[in-house]
Order: sequence, then C-alpha cells, then structure tokens
Amino acid sequence: MRKRIILYSLITLILVAPLIALIGRIQSVRAADDPSNGSGSYTGYPLPPGAMGELQQINHQIDDTEAQTLKTINTDMSSMVQIQTLGKLQLFDRSLSVHKNEACSTCHMPNAGYTGASQILNETTVAYPGSVMGRFSGRKPQSYSYATLAPVLHYNTTQQDFYGGNFWDMRATGSRLQSPSAEQAQGPPTNPVEMGLPDSACVAYRIVKGQYESLFVKVWGPTIESIQWPASAERVCSTPAGAGGVGPQMSLSSEDRTRANTVYDQFGLSIAAYEGSNTVNAFTSKFDAYLANNAQLSSQEMHGYQLFNGQGKCNTCHLSGNASGATGGTTADVAPLFTDFTSSNLGLPKNTSIPYYYENKPDRYGFVANPMGLAYVDLGVGAFLSGAQGSPVPDSEWMQLAPKFDGKMQVPTLRNVDQRPYPGFVKSYMHNGYLKSLKEVVHFYNTRDNMCATPDDPNVKKTCWPAAEVTANEDPTVGNLGLSDQDENDIVAFLRTLTDGYTTSNPAVTAKIQRNIREIRKNMQQQEARSSIPNRSHGPAN
Repeated sequence: MRKRIILYSLITLILVAPLIALIGRIQSVRAADDPSNGSGSYTGYPLPPGAMGELQQINHQIDDTEAQTLKTINTDMSSMVQIQTLGKLQLFDRSLSVHKNEACSTCHMPNAGYTGASQILNETTVAYPGSVMGRFSGRKPQSYSYATLAPVLHYNTTQQDFYGGNFWDMRATGSRLQSPSAEQAQGPPTNPVEMGLPDSACVAYRIVKGQYESLFVKVWGPTIESIQWPASAERVCSTPAGAGGVGPQMSLSSEDRTRANTVYDQFGLSIAAYEGSNTVNAFTSKFDAYLANNAQLSSQEMHGYQLFNGQGKCNTCHLSGNASGATGGTTADVAPLFTDFTSSNLGLPKNTSIPYYYENKPDRYGFVANPMGLAYVDLGVGAFLSGAQGSPVPDSEWMQLAPKFDGKMQVPTLRNVDQRPYPGFVKSYMHNGYLKSLKEVVHFYNTRDNMCATPDDPNVKKTCWPAAEVTANEDPTVGNLGLSDQDENDIVAFLRTLTDGYTTSNPAVTAKIQRNIREIRKNMQQQEARSSIPNRSHGPAN
C-alpha cells in the first residue's frame, strides 16, 4: 500500500510539476508587474504563451527583408524607385523603436495583408505589444494596403459625413502634409504603446546612425546631415515615455529642431510613397482579372458577388462598382476599392481580451496607458473629433459634430482581407478583433440584431450576440439580412477573390505614383521654406 502511495505521488509530481512551474512563472511576472511590491518593476501585461516565439520569427523575416533591400541602395534606380525603397527600408527598420526591437512591419506584415502576422496574438490579445514589452495599444493593427488612396479627411455637408483620413478613428487627416498615409506613418514611432520613441527627432538620429542615410540624402537632400546632435542623443532615444506619456526630449537648437521636424515629414512621405507603390497596391487579385476579362468567377464566387451587391448590402459601404464615366485608363485605374472612405458603427461587442483594458497601473517608467481600465469605451471617430484623444482637429467646427460619430470606425478596404501566410492561419477582424474569420464577419452582419440573453450565453457568435460597446449611431443597414448559411459561405468565397497575387504585378499605377511623388516633392519644398515647425507629439493607440 505504501509503495502504491509513493508511486501515485511520483506520478502526480511528474504531471503537476510543469504546471506548478508555469504558475510560478506567471505569478513571478504578476508580482513584478505589481508596483506595490516595492520593486518598482511593473512590466505590464504578459504575452500569451508562444507569442514571443512568433514575434521573433516575424522579426527575423523583417531583418531578412531589410538586409535584402539594403543591397539595392547603391544600384541604379529611378527617383520613383529610390523614394519607394527608402520608405520600405524605414518600414522594416527595427532601430526606429525605442529599444530597437520593433519595426512598423512587426504589426503590418505583407503576408498577412499588411496587418498582424502572429496567429497567437490574433486569437488572444488582438493588439500587439509595443517596443516596451507589456504595453499594448487598444486596437487591431489596421492594414495599410490601398490606404494611400484615401483622400484628405473632409466633411461633406450634403452627405453630412466625413470622408478620408487614415487610422481607425481617421485622426491621420492628411491636412498638413496632404497625405493621410504620411501622417499615419508618423504616429507609431512616438506612440508610447507602439514603437515608443520619446522624441520625433530620434527618427532622424537613428537614420543617421543607421545603414541607409546615403539613400535618404539622395532622395531628400542634405538636411538630415546638417543636424548637430547632443552627446545625450542615444540616451534620450533609448528612454521610453514615462508619466503622462512624456519622455526626455533632445536638446536641439531651434534651427536643428526645425531640421529634425522636416526630416520627420520626409520620413512619413517616404513611407507613403512605398505604401502607394504597385508592390502594396497591386490590383492583381482574381477579381481584377475578372474585371479585365482574364478570369472567370466560379458559380459560388459569382453568387457571392451578387449577394455582396444585393441582399447582403455589403456594397453600401464597401463600394464594388467601377468608377463611372472613366475613360482612357486601364482596369486598375477604375477598379473598385471596396470602401467608401467613411466610418460606421456596426454595433460590435466590447472585446475585453485586449490588454489595453487592464493597463491602468503605472509601469516601471511611470506610464499609464489607460487610467480608466475596463470602464474605457472606445468612441472611435467621435473621440478624435472631440479632441479627447489629444490629436489635433484641423477644423474647430468639426468638434461640435463629435457626438454624431461616437462609436464609428473607418470603413476599411476589403482588398486583401483574406490574405494570410498559410491556409488556416487565424486573422482577427474589425477594429477590436472580436471576429476571427470572414465567416464570423458575414454571420455577424447577417444576425447582429439577435441579442443574447446573457453575456455568457453558450450561443454567443452562433445564434446571438452580446450588446454593442457603443449603441449610439449604430448602423441599421445590417443586422437582419436573412441570408442562409450557404449564402454566407458564398459571400466569403467572393471576398477571397480580392487577394492580390492571382496575376503578376500590374504596372498600370506607375503613372499615378509618379504624379504623387512630384506632388510630394512640391509639398516638401514648401515645408522646408517654413521658418519653424512645431514638434510632433504622439497620438492615441492605433
């Protein structure tokens, strides 16, 4: 009997010991995270198991892409290719984050449709960790595929709606640089919960200390070389923001501050040039081939297309028709973008899996991402227009419109919505990643108005849905579409035809890009003529 007890004890120890060790590690992380333990070493929200390995793989891919692209900088390139190559290098440069461990592309990988390529994070936290590990933003990384085609944000008084801009909440208006994508690119580097640099001048400093300064000078001239950097520059740029989201600032003369700000604008415009290239905006999907009479949609895809334009009401926001009256262009010039550049509140439930809701304590630098904790409500465009998020509102008259846009988020393009690294890879959808497949998205549109009796109803996402996070301004167009299960599947089949790569790269957009670059250079000449430019501050989480 005693031997049997000992044997059972050994078996139990073998089985339970790994679990005890795991719990111990979790408890040690939480203890370190607790500022009340006297260590002052709160490290924020822990990563889910396995996520660090996926992030390391993503960053290896980023480093490989950067290394391959660096080999081209001394080759013979046209001015268009030069600025696009510069923008690409900046997107794949991890040194442009406070701890040199995160690039823009860490959250925007090409093989995932220029959004998050970690399946574990997509399934769990939705948001991705920043350069300061433990800090998370409050939303899903938004794809920048085709985002350069969004106009400068403006209010249409006839339609009583806003059009354009970038970011889920449209706060990258493009009003200053006349490029929403360029202004979007300026957000993450100085956002404390993303790349985390304390000062926008650190971008210029890290470029100077990096491997492609010569290409930057070829594209934009010698401004970046003429900045006199203080001896403390690297220390400043390696120190994350602390209390109030404020970090140390470079000690620069007013002339050098103006130069650094000019470089920061050039940085954003270079990224916009790459994002506007036919590498990113390729127009090479099966649907594009169908429009050009070079491919046929299957019967299921065609039925899905018809439902998309009809009973499914998808095209009320994700416009699917060719530009009317377009002449003299190619298919790519008039191909639909599957967005109307407005915003909408679809009544999505709150996703409390996002770590941002739990970042209500100061971390080891004194920074608090979300003082409101679980009480925080993401008002989207409404919060931006109200000025509550700290981003500048270009027209003060817009602020009175904020309540009409509470809960609304930008309508994204559906192009590349199904692009993924491999079949079966889980993506997250919508601004808060609450939905995990295109089937769930279409089913939500179809049945949203069927409310669950309780938040933990076993039929959640099947036959009913929890209450919306924001009920104001909810879109009544969707919610009770009467689609069958097969109808939903057919719409998904059509959405999969919007993934680029079905045909080879389409050069038809080259002329447009060249015109954009000429306009960019003209804008920058005007920028450089300014006597002073205010320092750029970070915006809210992406």
